[in-house]
Amino acid sequence: MKISFGMAISVAGAFATSAQAASLDPTFGSAGITSTAFGSYGAAARIVIQPDGRMVSAGQDATGDFTLARYTSSGQLDTSFNGTGKVTTTPSGSCPGQAHALALQADGKIVVAGTSCPNFNSTRNFTIYRYNTDGSLDSTFGSSGKATINFYAGASEAYAVAVQGNSIWVAGYAGSSFALARLTSTGTLDYSFGSGSGSVTSAVGTGSAVANSLVIQADGKPVLAGYASSTGTVFALTRYTTTGALDTTFGTGGKVLTHVGGTFSGNASIATSLAVQGDGNLVAAGYANSTSNGHYQLAAVRYTSTGALDSSFGLGSGKVLTPIGNSDAIGNDVAIDVNGGIIIGGYASTGSYRQLTLNRYDASGNQDDSFGPVVTAVASTNAAVQGLAIQSDGKIVVAGYGNSPTAFVIARYQ
Repeated sequence: MKISFGMAISVAGAFATSAQAASLDPTFGSAGITSTAFGSYGAAARIVIQPDGRMVSAGQDATGDFTLARYTSSGQLDTSFNGTGKVTTTPSGSCPGQAHALALQADGKIVVAGTSCPNFNSTRNFTIYRYNTDGSLDSTFGSSGKATINFYAGASEAYAVAVQGNSIWVAGYAGSSFALARLTSTGTLDYSFGSGSGSVTSAVGTGSAVANSLVIQADGKPVLAGYASSTGTVFALTRYTTTGALDTTFGTGGKVLTHVGGTFSGNASIATSLAVQGDGNLVAAGYANSTSNGHYQLAAVRYTSTGALDSSFGLGSGKVLTPIGNSDAIGNDVAIDVNGGIIIGGYASTGSYRQLTLNRYDASGNQDDSFGPVVTAVASTNAAVQGLAIQSDGKIVVAGYGNSPTAFVIARYQ
C-alpha cells in the first residue's frame, strides 16, 4: 500500500474475520442492543458509566428537548430514575435546544451541556443543566438547575463538558472562535478564570473554528480539540493554563493545527473527540479525507504533551487514517482502554445504511485485526455511535441513534 503524506493508512474490510473480534454482548438488552424512544425521534450524544455499573445517556428529541435515559447494568431502563428511566427537559426560548455533552460528578450528579436561546431571541448560548441522582433538576445549580453563558460574540454552542473537583468546564464555540468557560459547583461563572470573566475565546486558524471535545490534564490544564479553517479544514487543539491564558508551552502559542490527510485542494479533517493517555500524550480522533473528493476515513492523531506529533505513532507520522466500508467512515468518540488501545466509535456503511462502527488501534497506531473493525446494523435504517465508554471489565458501551422511528440506541460489546 502506498503511504502518502508520511501518514500510516490502515486498510480494513467492512467486517472483522478473526474469531476474537469484538461482538455484541448477549447479556445486555436484546441480543446486545437496547433502544429507547422519545416520541418520533431521539438521538443519544454521549454516555457515562456510574461506579455501580448503571449507565446514563443524554441527547435530544425532535422538538429540541434535552433528553436523558438511565439503564441498569443489563441494559434495562432504570425506573429509579424519574420513575420511568427517562427525563425530558424543555429549554425556554425561541429556538430548539441541543444537548451535546455529558459528565458525571463524583457525588453522582449528572451534568449535561449544549445550547438554547434563553433570552427569547435567535442567539444561541451555552446551556448547562444539572440533575440529581433520581433524575430531578438540581435546584442548587444555576437558576432552578440551569445555567446559561453568553459570550457576547454571536451565537455560542457547548459541545463538551468536564468535571474536575468542584469545577465544571464547558467548551464549544462562540462566534467564529473556540470558547471555554469554568463554572463553580453552584453553576455560576468562576471569576478566577479568564481574567475575571470566567470564560475565554480564542481565534484559531484563519476562519471559523469549533471545539468539539475537552479534557482536563492531571496538572489541571484544559485542552480543547475540534477543527479550524487553515488552507482547508484541520484538526485544531488549544491548551490553557489553569487561569485561562493560552499555554505557550503547547504547540505555537498554545495552538496546534494539523492537516491529517494532506494539503491538497479540498482537504478536510475534523477532530470530534479527545482523550489523554496515562503518560500525558493526547489522542485526537475524528475523520478526514486523503484525496480530493475522496470518502472520509476514521482518523486518529497522537500528540506529545508539548503538542508535537508523536513519532512513535502511525509509522512515525503521528497520524492514522482508516477506510471502512463503501462510503464515509466517521469517528465520533474515542476512549483509551486498560492496555493502551485506542477505540474509536462512529459510523460506516457496508450497504445502503450507516451502521454502528467500532475500531481499535494498538498503542503504536497499528490496526488491531483481532478486534475489528466491527460494523453493526440496527434495523433497516441509518445508525451511528456518537458516544462510547469502557466498563471496568473492559466491555465497551456505545450510545447513538438508530431504529425506526429513530431512537436512542445503546449497545454493549465484549
